[in-house]
Amino acid sequence: MNAKILETLLIDRALGQLSPEVEALVADHLAAHPEAARTAAELSETVALAVRALAHPAPRLKLPPPAVAIFPLRRTRRALALAASFVAGAGVTFLALHNPAPQPVPALAQVPVPVPIQPARQVKTDPSVRALPFWSKERAVALAAAKQPTH
Repeated sequence: MNAKILETLLIDRALGQLSPEVEALVADHLAAHPEAARTAAELSETVALAVRALAHPAPRLKLPPPAVAIFPLRRTRRALALAASFVAGAGVTFLALHNPAPQPVPALAQVPVPVPIQPARQVKTDPSVRALPFWSKERAVALAAAKQPTH
């Protein structure tokens, strides 16, 4: 008998799924071949252990909630805003402590110096220049020519 066929028959025998005629043939074969009888005993023990293991499945482990549920978005944003304000405050403090204080300006530089103010010159322009569009080149050239001092 083929080893693969014998193994399939021995598994079916251990599970109790063989017909009585096939069971008798397998028993006759095992009686005639002692090495096959040892293999059948080992196989039936293995199948019995597998049946018991499958009858009582391992309990399912309860998984922890996902990280998103642990850290809600609103609380996360609030924590990030607090952290950002702390970092900004620490940076400003660091810069304030490491920058030297401004030096006082000597008293002479604080005395105001009178600057003569001249009245603005009135430029005589042609009324046709004022009729040109405000950003046109012609108007800019005409106004620049009118501002030129005449000697």
